[in-house]
Amino acid sequence: MTSTAVLIAKNWPEPASTAAGRRTLDLLRLLQAGGYHITVASPAEPTPFQQDLASEQMVTQRIAVNDSAFDHWLLDLKPDLVIYDRYVMEEQFGWRVREHCPQAMTLLDTSDFHALREARQTAIQKGTAFNLFGPTLMRELAAMARCDLVLMISRVEIALLRSQCQFPAQALLYLPFLVDKLPDLDALPTFNEREHLMMIGGFKHPPNRDAVLWFKQSIWPLIRRRLPEVECHIYGAYADHQVQQWHAPKDRFLIKGRCEDALTTLEKYRLNLAPLRFGAGQKGKVIDGWLTGTPTVTTPLGAEAMAPLDAWGYTLSDQPERYADAVVALYQSPEQWSDVQQCGVDALQRGFLHQDYSAGLLQALQHTRLNLETHRNGLVWGRILWQTQHRATEFMSRWIEAKNTPLASQ
Repeated sequence: MTSTAVLIAKNWPEPASTAAGRRTLDLLRLLQAGGYHITVASPAEPTPFQQDLASEQMVTQRIAVNDSAFDHWLLDLKPDLVIYDRYVMEEQFGWRVREHCPQAMTLLDTSDFHALREARQTAIQKGTAFNLFGPTLMRELAAMARCDLVLMISRVEIALLRSQCQFPAQALLYLPFLVDKLPDLDALPTFNEREHLMMIGGFKHPPNRDAVLWFKQSIWPLIRRRLPEVECHIYGAYADHQVQQWHAPKDRFLIKGRCEDALTTLEKYRLNLAPLRFGAGQKGKVIDGWLTGTPTVTTPLGAEAMAPLDAWGYTLSDQPERYADAVVALYQSPEQWSDVQQCGVDALQRGFLHQDYSAGLLQALQHTRLNLETHRNGLVWGRILWQTQHRATEFMSRWIEAKNTPLASQ
């Protein structure tokens, strides 16, 4: 018997624009293969770059926040599984799902641990001590606790939630980026057939903007002195006016903008750069480098949740001079380049193969659905937060909806 799953998405999935969009689509396809009929609902405006979900045999639905029309639509759909795409969607719609479909299992897909990313960003940009326990953490933890299960993309973040926040282990599921097959390095362009450096990442994501600017200001001049004929090409969706100002042809630093096909583009370059200073989760740009046999030079932060620090084939560093040294050495040495290329394939094989994770996730979902009452009884903090005195997000939404409703229709 087919089950129904609905994803309440913050944005319509754009797998060609963002790693998060690709992960969302991977999750939906996994569920679909497991027997779920998929509906994707979002309050976001459509974009010309979003995935054609109809071609995937998935239904789409426009919804609105603070609008009881969602309630009627949900009652008609009667989903077995509701997935919230990031904690803000749970805040907006979670109470409605709980009220009208209380037996629907709920899953929060965090994409990455937002509170962790923001805390790291604050520490880097303001030069202050790292502090995880800010207002975003409280909101995100509350959304997690109100759900039956929480899907995490990083084992590091799972350990952090358990050790620092005492979050219940039985509510945490792990699902990395999924890779169907390993790259055939012999079929990809060789060292001598590639040239220049490439960086890719959507510019709506703060870690990507910071990485490009930091690289341009602190690292690129060091590389340029040693590799004067090499160019650095920056790709990413939503390059706004500020990003365009970083375009510097005289310095061989070129803002290319949106990339139609990341993998096809990446395999033309000798190196893939990911100079991340803050962030969370896994890094799609690193996965893309590995898939195209393009050695990726990153920082310890960029390596987090991807592969052990000693498994990259070079010394990871977030110091500009050492980062530049790694780039120059790899760019000039075919032997070291090949070693690092193979390290990427090994990392994919160890931690990202689809067959290693898909069945386990589906089994965990099925087990929780069949034992939902018992499962919920064990999530004490979630039960507390569903008490009336802790339902601030619901009552704020009700107030906004009432304020927006014309008196004549009341």
